[in-house]
Amino acid sequence: MAPGATARVCEVSVAADEAVAAKLTCGGQAEVLLQQLGTVPAEWWELLGEGVGVALVTRLNEAADQASSEVVRATAVPGDDAGRRAGELLATRRAGRDALYGESGLVLVEAQPSAPYVVIGGGGELAAVIERQALLLGWEAVRVEAAGPAVEVIEARRDAACVVMLSHDEQFDVPTLRAALATGVPYVGALGSRRTTARRREGLLAAGVTGAELARVHGPIGLDLGARTPAETALAICAEILGVLGARKAGALRDADGPINT
Repeated sequence: MAPGATARVCEVSVAADEAVAAKLTCGGQAEVLLQQLGTVPAEWWELLGEGVGVALVTRLNEAADQASSEVVRATAVPGDDAGRRAGELLATRRAGRDALYGESGLVLVEAQPSAPYVVIGGGGELAAVIERQALLLGWEAVRVEAAGPAVEVIEARRDAACVVMLSHDEQFDVPTLRAALATGVPYVGALGSRRTTARRREGLLAAGVTGAELARVHGPIGLDLGARTPAETALAICAEILGVLGARKAGALRDADGPINT
């Protein structure tokens, strides 16, 4: 870096043979930001260590030799376009980056959301398989057996909780689903037949849940993959969670337009 500079943007090229040697899929070109460690708030590293969903907004001047960074939490009220974009990336619950142009120069946004935290309401073989499937994906999971503990977990992990209700007990499923909807967790799903789904709907309406909130409940739960066994059902449920968190509609990649790795 030049004297007095706190940042530098470098162009990096990776040739095809270098990509093979480095075991990369392919070569290409990229721009890399070098930034002095002291310009990154210590809070960023602390929150990452705690697993809290957080974004780092880095602003560069026009010459791209001065950088200043600030931390944006998932629950923060956005103050500008960069803050709004940070919130959008965090809302996907998947790590992501973006670049914007501000009044003084380039603005980089790096989001590191919390891993999805699957709250499984109920027990049995299916609950155990969903838990294993979630852990296989690098997510967190917990099984709860009553409304009280379930609501406590949801409120404590509201930025990452994905509720999967398996129980058909109205004293358990209705208050738990109502709390999940009121808290605004990113995914709410409930297992059951059409009849059970209708019963839950009536119970939630009677408990004060609005029609708009009810529309957020995925029930019957899971993608239509033809699942029959508990393992297949767990896959269909976790696949739906993944799609919802990424704001994607399930479908074959060959039928989709645009990049497939976004």
